[in-house]
Amino acid sequence: MVNSKVRKGLSAVAATVITVLMAAGCSSGGTVQMADKDGAGKEGQPVKPVEPPQEPVELVIYYPYVSDWDEAGLMQTFGEPIKKKYPYITPTFIVGDSRPGRSITDLIAAGQKIDIMFCSIGATPPTLLDPKLEYDITPLIKKYGYDLNKLEPTSLDMARQIAKGGLYGLPAYVPPSALYYNKDIFDKFGVPYPKDGMTWDEMYELNKKLTRKEGDGQYYGLSMSFSGAAQMNARKLNPIDPATEKSAINTAGWKSFAENFIRFYQIPGYGTSVDVGAQFNRFFKDRNTAMFVELTGIHGALLEGMNFDIASFPVFADAPSAGPQPYLTYYYIPNTSKVKDQAFQAISYFTSEEFQQQKAREGKLLPILQNKTVKESFGQDVPLFKGKNTKAMLPQAYGAPSAVTRYNGIATTEFYNAVIAVIGGTKDLNTAFRDAEEIANQKIQTAKPK
Repeated sequence: MVNSKVRKGLSAVAATVITVLMAAGCSSGGTVQMADKDGAGKEGQPVKPVEPPQEPVELVIYYPYVSDWDEAGLMQTFGEPIKKKYPYITPTFIVGDSRPGRSITDLIAAGQKIDIMFCSIGATPPTLLDPKLEYDITPLIKKYGYDLNKLEPTSLDMARQIAKGGLYGLPAYVPPSALYYNKDIFDKFGVPYPKDGMTWDEMYELNKKLTRKEGDGQYYGLSMSFSGAAQMNARKLNPIDPATEKSAINTAGWKSFAENFIRFYQIPGYGTSVDVGAQFNRFFKDRNTAMFVELTGIHGALLEGMNFDIASFPVFADAPSAGPQPYLTYYYIPNTSKVKDQAFQAISYFTSEEFQQQKAREGKLLPILQNKTVKESFGQDVPLFKGKNTKAMLPQAYGAPSAVTRYNGIATTEFYNAVIAVIGGTKDLNTAFRDAEEIANQKIQTAKPK
């Protein structure tokens, strides 16, 4: 998963057991776990185990971003494990891209069968909600006794908010939210390495120390995507008022949040370029930047050859335990699927400890389970991550989720433009945010269904 997707956010990323869980829930007294209203298991209530159909079936799985995975990568990471676990399931993958006929609306219009959709938070409105493909899987959760309590709570809070109390899918994986740093640059200038739990104020001081000229070379302290940080903000700031569907960025909270990032660009020598690609290349390609605030990507191959380590995502001094919101990818079952039971079997396996731990050990996915052993197993089979502080890739606690609406992308884009205007000196803060909110509301009005 790569970081293009702060757009779709990242940005960036992203990415089953079922009836077998029923058998695993059996007690010595011949009872099985029975799901309550939230899908959590209860002991002591006899119930006939339910098995899903096991005749041969094809599951068509749609992923909307060609820049994240291709069909071969999806087959290797997800397809082969599900075929091995359930030989009667044949997975087929479709990756969306800009070619005609590859968008979800084109595929549905052409009658293409789709049984599972991998969608990030950002892609959920255009891919699932706008085409009206949502399906509440709560009956399947109850039918198969799926235990929701094993999942990271914020991932469920976000999913329930999207489904207005129900659940359209299960969380698939979460990208890292952490700080990568190049130890060689710290050593070069005799600056101590970052530590877990550092505040944005401390990061600012590091940025000042490390943004400097050395001979003919310019070095920078920190690279980041502030637009991504806005989408995943730890302040529970809503870009859209969900009650009115109007922009909510011209507020004291959003302005304060923006000022935290604007000051980094005002350090002498840092420059005013906010281009995400340029910021990315400074750290990973040019390697003249000491730190990179990661939001949506693991970037294993790009870290090869770098003397790097990882620290936890910076926090605000007045909320030291609140990390960013997770930029989750979910497994959804569209209402058009004719094999919803088997699709649920697949996504249940993808959220099992067996699958999650294996992919974590391989350095492919960060788990969405609460199990500490699974969470801390990331990269154990990958030489690149041996001895690294990989536990810092998951925050101590995720920030409370903002409301997800169809128009979040419009408002966050205008937030981004407002910050650019302030950094570039073309507008003062108040003017920039007043104009941004007005433009966002105009665009929302145009985008609303007629």
